[in-house]
Amino acid sequence: MTDNNIEVTQPVPEKKNKKKKDKKKFFQRRSSWYLMGLLIGLLIILGGAALGIPRAINDRLALAETQAAPKIDSQLELARADIAEGRYEVAKTRLDWILDEMSVYLNDEEMAALNELYPQVLLMLDVSGAAALVTPTSSLPTVTPTPDVRGEEEMFNMATALMEAESWDEAIATLEALREKNLSYRAVEVDGLFYIALRNRGLDKILVDGSLEPGIYDLSLAEQFAPLDSTAEGIRSWTRLYLTGASYWEVDWAQVYSFMDQVRLALPNLRDGSGMTASVRFQRAANELGTLLANEQKWCQAQEYFDQASAIGTDPDFQELAKTAAEKCWEIQHPPTQAPATPTPTPTGDATTEVPTEEVTPSPDP
Repeated sequence: MTDNNIEVTQPVPEKKNKKKKDKKKFFQRRSSWYLMGLLIGLLIILGGAALGIPRAINDRLALAETQAAPKIDSQLELARADIAEGRYEVAKTRLDWILDEMSVYLNDEEMAALNELYPQVLLMLDVSGAAALVTPTSSLPTVTPTPDVRGEEEMFNMATALMEAESWDEAIATLEALREKNLSYRAVEVDGLFYIALRNRGLDKILVDGSLEPGIYDLSLAEQFAPLDSTAEGIRSWTRLYLTGASYWEVDWAQVYSFMDQVRLALPNLRDGSGMTASVRFQRAANELGTLLANEQKWCQAQEYFDQASAIGTDPDFQELAKTAAEKCWEIQHPPTQAPATPTPTPTGDATTEVPTEEVTPSPDP
């Protein structure tokens, strides 16, 4: 009996242990599912945050740009009105505010408008005050730049001081060094200074030094920053006409005469490296054309050219021929007066033709 009981009671603890083990495995499996679900939830939350934060930032930036656009457009229009009415200081203040406060929101069209207006304002302002004018004067709150730009600021101020002294070569060299150091530093203002310096250096080369081709080149460089004003554009056009006329020197006097006749009316003292002004070149061409016509004995046409040349000055090389042309032309225009011929009788056969005789009135006897 004892053995049978032992056999019956021995499997019971094993069954209980098995139940405990199965229950424990069940809880373990259930916990793992909870953990897995928790991880998936966290991943979903983190993924949503990762996608939502940039989107929210973009939305805020878009909203800021939308709100900034009317302000930028308004200030640009007001700046244009200020320029048209001569309020250049006010116009520059508006443009400076756009650069300081709204530069991050500018689109291509607005940046192009700034690049057009800023050089115009700087040009119209007195260059002698450039050092004060190019420094932003806006009373609106400005953002303090975080980068260390003390070196750039020093170079910028040096460039403006050189422009005040009209030292164009040194000012341009300083601006080039500034641009190499920091391409984005006050980009629009530096472009405006480049425009003024290159424009004025180009005009000095043409009008003062007589270096015509280098002067035209400087004006072309200035044109890359902003359209040339009417004065600079006019001088460049007359200079090109001068160079074209000079290229025909001693080859085709008629071409020299034609081109220099146009230039002398606008810039009579324009000269090249030879030192010959437009007026002197015109005078020489007129004398040469007068000589050619005199050789063909076209005296009156020759005199017209000699007279145009003498209105500028007397040239001893052509003085005698000019005098001869004037005399010959006068003779052509005033031929000598001839007396009418007296008819004589001619015999015809037996009859004789009566010869008209003067009627003599007898004098009274004394």
